[in-house]
Amino acid sequence: MKSPVLRFAVAALLLSGLPSTVAADTYWYMGLGIGLGLVQFYPADFSPSPCPTTCTDKKQESDAGFKGFIGYQINRTWALEASVTTLGKFHYKREDPATGITTDATYKVKGLGLSFVPTIPFTRNFSLYGRLGAFSSQTRLTIHNENFVTGAVSPGIQSNRFSPLTGFGAQYFFDEESGIRVEFENFGKVGSFDRTGRANAKMISASLVFPF
Repeated sequence: MKSPVLRFAVAALLLSGLPSTVAADTYWYMGLGIGLGLVQFYPADFSPSPCPTTCTDKKQESDAGFKGFIGYQINRTWALEASVTTLGKFHYKREDPATGITTDATYKVKGLGLSFVPTIPFTRNFSLYGRLGAFSSQTRLTIHNENFVTGAVSPGIQSNRFSPLTGFGAQYFFDEESGIRVEFENFGKVGSFDRTGRANAKMISASLVFPF
């Protein structure tokens, strides 16, 4: 089992038999987080755009990301969670050295996630957890200085896609009212070859959690 998510799931199943003195009541919770959105572009999906000479490609593959989520803690070791995530705005640029004009493919990614969260509790306050679910992404591409024409802007093109959602993290509850979590999430492949271009999307985030 090389996947950390599978390890978390198996460990959570084993720990689900802990005595009731360790188990916590079920509850709903919500949270807000910020983080670093990351994409890895498929260069072949962007490079074929017309270029008068030998162009130089530049990529911005990271940006500030935001997320909100609501979940239900089924028991001490399992939760079900829905999330809304904006990974950020990314850029794939091509510069024509002869004219100094740069085309800027602006790439925005957001989406909805639904996942199971297997949890390994170490104390009543601190736990590690995994994530296994699905992500419905919406990717939007707009090209500025399209075809190396200054001021030309393409109509926004949108692509929707489903992909696996995995991740892992740690969380600590300061009291019965709030907590904090740090997490890495892998949203899989977003975008499409024939419309927006493809990329692999991930995010590292920190969130505040509020049980209710």
